[in-house]
Amino acid sequence: SALLGAIAGVLVADYYFVRRAEIRVRDLFVADGAYWYVRGFNPVAIVALILGILPNVPGFLAQIGAVENVGEFWSRLYTYAWFVGFVISLISYGLLTAITRKPISR
Repeated sequence: SALLGAIAGVLVADYYFVRRAEIRVRDLFVADGAYWYVRGFNPVAIVALILGILPNVPGFLAQIGAVENVGEFWSRLYTYAWFVGFVISLISYGLLTAITRKPISR
């Protein structure tokens, strides 16, 4: 759930907030379209995904027994891993996109 929440946050932010629920179908299938990034990967999405996953890592490691004591805060936070990853990824993707985005040609 820690991974899926972060993925969902990026997808929801991109679809609803960045693109405002508008899809250009032709651009889905061309390499130079609106959905093409650096070698096919959106670096902003990857950074937002990592930011959404990172707070859940200590709790995950404690849960699988790889680490003995990570603290009550991290263990409790991990119980809400999907929501934590979703919110952090959603916000960070939206902010990073607003900062780094070039204007869309219509």
